[in-house]
Amino acid sequence: MIPIFQSVALTHRALDYHLERQNVLASNVANVDTPGFRPLELVREDVPTEAPGTLRLETTHGAHVGQSGDATRPFVLTESEEQVVNPGNDGNAVSLEREMSKVAANNIRYEGAVRIVRSQLGLLRYAANDGH
Repeated sequence: MIPIFQSVALTHRALDYHLERQNVLASNVANVDTPGFRPLELVREDVPTEAPGTLRLETTHGAHVGQSGDATRPFVLTESEEQVVNPGNDGNAVSLEREMSKVAANNIRYEGAVRIVRSQLGLLRYAANDGH
């Protein structure tokens, strides 16, 4: 593959990761009052999938946004290791403040990846139009 397209593929993967992570973090926030709920975290594929409590994310329909051709996502859903030291009386371990700071940080990273993609696509457009 041509190096410019490899970098586009890498940023595409970064966008996918941050989008999926946003969904997981939103689920954690939504379950802040659910008794016994433990926050989840999305990690990159280098985490062994055989680890207890991990689930591989998959695309369930060909029309869903994702990697074309390969239905397996390069991310693993696992229980967050940053557990609250003292869960509430109902066993809920979600710290709203921590989850919201993760949401904000994830949003900043996503926006950074979007800027990189725009720049890469602008360079491709410039090259395709012979520098015009």
